[in-house]
Amino acid sequence: MPSTTEVPRSAATFSPRADRPILIGGGDIDHSILSLLRRARERELPVIELLVGATGNPALTWDVEADTLVLNGQEIRPGAGFLRYDVFTAMADPRPSVSFRASAWHITAHGWMLAHDDLRMLNRGYTGQSNKPFMLRTAAECGLAIPRTIITNDMEMLDGLQGADDMIAKPVPGGGYTKLLADLLADTPRKDGRSAAPAFVQRRMVVPEVRIYGVGGRFIPFHVISDQLDYRADENSRVELMPLESIDPGTVAALARLMERLQMEYGAADFRTHPDTGELVFLEINSGPMFVGFDAVSNNAVSDAILDYLIG
Repeated sequence: MPSTTEVPRSAATFSPRADRPILIGGGDIDHSILSLLRRARERELPVIELLVGATGNPALTWDVEADTLVLNGQEIRPGAGFLRYDVFTAMADPRPSVSFRASAWHITAHGWMLAHDDLRMLNRGYTGQSNKPFMLRTAAECGLAIPRTIITNDMEMLDGLQGADDMIAKPVPGGGYTKLLADLLADTPRKDGRSAAPAFVQRRMVVPEVRIYGVGGRFIPFHVISDQLDYRADENSRVELMPLESIDPGTVAALARLMERLQMEYGAADFRTHPDTGELVFLEINSGPMFVGFDAVSNNAVSDAILDYLIG
């Protein structure tokens, strides 16, 4: 089992009982959610499923004044919860109504969870802080190394940027793949020398690439192996579990400070290696990362950490 480093926990301890089960919700084709449900059943934990998407949706009613939550005709009162936004159904079916449905389900379930202080959940205090520029600046303030970064839509300035051949670009909101700055400059439409929206422009980091999951004070690092600039676009990418002791303790401590500052009990931080110094450089932290592939190579380390936190 990977080593742990503890940070303060704001949620109260939850004892799993049949009358206070764990609510696990998300898309019905989200493999991370399906993996977590499978692991919870293997551990014989009481679980309520809230699966939505292409195969159909449950009947749910939240009477806000009476504060009752009825799922498929049965009133429920979970004592803990874990939720992921359903992005995969919309990827398969791009109609606006599909994205709207996913948003409505997530807002409803997440709102119920946030409204109940006695419900144990990850990232309760994190709501509204998923801003990548803020996150990067805060990471630097917490002691993490970050790449040289500018955020701009001034394409004429980028045309003459020193060291541009070693720079990459990616969308400010996230959701898109990383690309070489040269490709961005060639492909992006311009008006008056500017693009329509700002983008991250950063010094290109190199492999090794590392992802560290932080769950309730436990840190689980993985080596991400890929030949591509963005491993998500690489069908041949793979991951390997790393011993926590192989990561610089200063990096782990700084990541713990960042998560505490952001009021995050759960997230996955991505790092690459600085080409000159060899140190791990922080790229971003995701509050709702996928984890099924990482579970598969670590004997369910991420799912177990999530479930351990939810049951206290």
